[in-house]
Amino acid sequence: MDSIKQHKHIIITGDQVNPLGVLRSIAEGGINPIIIYAFESRFRKVVISSRYVKKYHKVFSYEEAIDLLIDTYGNECVKPFVYTCDDTIASLIDLRYDELANKFFFFNAGRQGKINELLNKQVQCRLAEECGLAIPRQEVVDTGVLPKTLKYPVLTKTLKSTMGRWKEDYFICDNKEQLMEAYKVIQSPQLLLQEYIQKKNELEIWGFSINGGQEVYLPFQKSYFRLSNSSYGGYMYFTPTRNKDLIDKITTLIKACKYTGCFEVEFLVDNNDKLWFLEVNFRFAMSNYAVTFGGVNYPLTWAKSLLENKIQMNSEIKEYFTAINEAQDFGQSVVGKKVSLLQWIQDIHNADMLFYYNPKDSKPAWAFWWYKIVRKFRKKLLKR
Repeated sequence: MDSIKQHKHIIITGDQVNPLGVLRSIAEGGINPIIIYAFESRFRKVVISSRYVKKYHKVFSYEEAIDLLIDTYGNECVKPFVYTCDDTIASLIDLRYDELANKFFFFNAGRQGKINELLNKQVQCRLAEECGLAIPRQEVVDTGVLPKTLKYPVLTKTLKSTMGRWKEDYFICDNKEQLMEAYKVIQSPQLLLQEYIQKKNELEIWGFSINGGQEVYLPFQKSYFRLSNSSYGGYMYFTPTRNKDLIDKITTLIKACKYTGCFEVEFLVDNNDKLWFLEVNFRFAMSNYAVTFGGVNYPLTWAKSLLENKIQMNSEIKEYFTAINEAQDFGQSVVGKKVSLLQWIQDIHNADMLFYYNPKDSKPAWAFWWYKIVRKFRKKLLKR
């Protein structure tokens, strides 16, 4: 990967575990990425506590981050790579595509505004159905309006993840009374209502594409040991993606989107093992480092594929491994009383990889748990 070491690699991020994984992947490829850190907290410093952070800029908004990106790195002799880890920054970068395209490599769909169009779940579902994927019955409504065609129970989803409170606007409603109660706290002005399908598991496919989706690589898929009806889980396992029919349909979907970049496609698995398309994330998703752990350096393999105009595949990948988002799983499983603390400790010990703790880079885990302790202590003081 010597050719990509000539380029600067820049992560625009808040303080989450998602960019921590991207940071670690790039660093393990022999490059210390630059961090543009858009976060206000004085206490939570998960990302910038990593031993791999050698240079970072602190700003207070993603808009300011993009301005700094252009002003500071917009005239490099060799185009830098810019990596995005959430939909808000992906949306903002997309809206400045024309300004950025000649200066940086970044995830895109070929023209300004296209990613924002694709963030609409109704648009995604239409494209997925055209590509042969099954989608739940659905209806778009203004918040407060009852569905005209769907039968209960229904799910409420923001039409775009950049609207409202995203996952906090998600409810399962068994009848119109429950839906009207949910409307009282939902902040998104528009919703995608979907039929409720009993969930046996979820399946997430990890991949990247180049040349506007003309070439696609799908190295891994992920399912869960523990999850709830209203959320994905924190304890999961990964295997190589080998379902040819599914690979072909996802490849067709990404090609239809004309997307270049890393992505994740999410499916619900029902009790009959049928797959139902949920959404595509046109950016890095939370467990991205698992792809690197499995044998494919996720960000750098995409970058090298882009430079060489050919997908770089790795034939020596892990056949199976487990992972735990220890912070999320502790809340869901231990605090939520799904498993005992002893069982959870055993699961942590037996897992092949953790999201926060990494033996080569342990400080982010301690920074996160210290932040949780300080936050809890401050809340107690405020109640007095």
